[in-house]
Amino acid sequence: MNQLNLQQFVQLFTLNDAAATQRVSERLTLVLRDPAAYQEQFAEELEERGVEAELPAQEMRDLALIDALLSEELLWESDWKDPAADLVYGLNETLAQQRRAVRLDEPAWRRATVTGPEALDIVQDLLEPLGLALVLFTLDSDSYALSIVADAQADEARKMAKELGFGMTVY
Repeated sequence: MNQLNLQQFVQLFTLNDAAATQRVSERLTLVLRDPAAYQEQFAEELEERGVEAELPAQEMRDLALIDALLSEELLWESDWKDPAADLVYGLNETLAQQRRAVRLDEPAWRRATVTGPEALDIVQDLLEPLGLALVLFTLDSDSYALSIVADAQADEARKMAKELGFGMTVY
């Protein structure tokens, strides 16, 4: 594992927050080097998610990425049944934490109540004019783990995630 690549990947989400980049990178370094040690160190947090048995390495990496970004408020986790308006609210919180100078407009009232994959499409439609892209992290559950990257970095984010062994989709 290349530590510089990991930090560059993390910075796609933390932007210029060096302290957050360091904390997230340290946590991900642990899970990439020793998933069992990660599971032991973060056992209480994993138990809160209902994870009590040892997980396969891929699932542990994906969950570690989600939880690391969530701990820095750089990710919004929502139920798949949440309406688009709730996703917009949560992603606006993420944008504020990333210190981006933009906010998503509320979707039109007819679109605000749309749920499921269509809600993700609505959110991406709101992000595109702002030069941003929606990121959906792999999570074996009925919820969406969402964050945001610059649209210009979408391909780089996909490539780096794959190289590092993380599962995610960039819209």
